[in-house]
Amino acid sequence: MALYSAKQLAAMLNVSAYTVQALIRAGEFGETVNVARQHLVTEDGLAAFVAAHTGPAHEGRTAARPARRRVHADPGPI
Repeated sequence: MALYSAKQLAAMLNVSAYTVQALIRAGEFGETVNVARQHLVTEDGLAAFVAAHTGPAHEGRTAARPARRRVHADPGPI
């Protein structure tokens, strides 16, 4: 059974460790293991979090159009 710290989860989820700690306090990862005043998340808790916050890919969406380049009018001699 693998256990993950807030810092490890932050790197995996591309968020800050503070955000992960807030999610742990909110119970988003389910039961945690407390070791030396640190809440560690289990593999099952991480899998449940990912499953709950991952949806199907969008179908039928087209890529965004590139921005138009604007051409500045020549103001002439200044």
